Amino acid sequence: MSMRLAWGPKLFLVLVTTTVVIGNYQRHGERTHLREQLVNGHKVTRNITRLQDEIIANLPPLRIPRLRHHRVTDWDPYFENAEGQGINGSQNVALHLGAPALLDCRVAMLSGKKVMWLRRNADWASLLTLGNTTHISDPRYSVSFRYPNNWRLAIAGVRREDRGLYVCQVNTHPPRMLVTNVTVLAPDIRILDEARHELRDRYYKTGSGIELECVAQPSCPDSRIPHPVWRKNGETLPDHVNIYHINGSNEDLVTKLHIERAKKTDSGEYSCSVSQFSTVAVHIHVLNGEKQAAVHHDQWNSAQPNHHEGLSKLNVAITSLVLLRTWTTNSP
Repeated sequence: MSMRLAWGPKLFLVLVTTTVVIGNYQRHGERTHLREQLVNGHKVTRNITRLQDEIIANLPPLRIPRLRHHRVTDWDPYFENAEGQGINGSQNVALHLGAPALLDCRVAMLSGKKVMWLRRNADWASLLTLGNTTHISDPRYSVSFRYPNNWRLAIAGVRREDRGLYVCQVNTHPPRMLVTNVTVLAPDIRILDEARHELRDRYYKTGSGIELECVAQPSCPDSRIPHPVWRKNGETLPDHVNIYHINGSNEDLVTKLHIERAKKTDSGEYSCSVSQFSTVAVHIHVLNGEKQAAVHHDQWNSAQPNHHEGLSKLNVAITSLVLLRTWTTNSP
């Protein structure tokens, strides 16, 4: 009985010691796990920070548009030029006849709005494009978008009728519009004779040959213009008048007019035009009978300034002689 009582406190002490050891071990394990988590979390944070620094370092420079003062709080779409400056009102553009053309429309802060191109005048307006879709049957018109915000209107082969007002519009409320006034530059046209002299009037004898050249020089090297067209008094040429198309020097286009034996009925106004846009004319006079000796080619026309100049000099000489004689007679 005494032995059982002696083992009791010892057994209790062993149980208490074991419980304390187990508790300390568990707390130590939890502390170790927590320390590992903190260390790993710190490593992950450092890796994320390093990755963010690398991404920011490799980003392209941020392009901040030069906004006007009221644009700081107004985030609606607006138009800008190639330098990123806001623009209003209208702009003027000159296009070359026969050449391809692009009309710029840079829209900043578009924010899901739609961009459309229209043609308009005082009486009507027609839709050309909406977004990337073309809404006109003329295949020369299309949208040529240029990143990041240029909704360009492309025109393939400018014609005379393409001049006028073009509107780039954004479907805000009220709509925002950029108006472009388009003018078309026509080619330079000249009518030359056999000696490459430019003409406005020309005289011929009946039965003589007539050979004229209409030379069209495009306004820019990219222009693709048709050959010039000859007309007589605004109508189609007679059958006996021959026409030849040739290529001149540089980018010139030449259309030759040839009449083998001129008749009096060949007199009239001969006009030369390109796409009914540029026109130049020469007056042809075919004379016969007693008038043939008075004029031949441009001799009569060119002689007129010399004739008047000679008369003026003669009048001055006569006046000087009269004054000199009067002065001599009245002298003592």
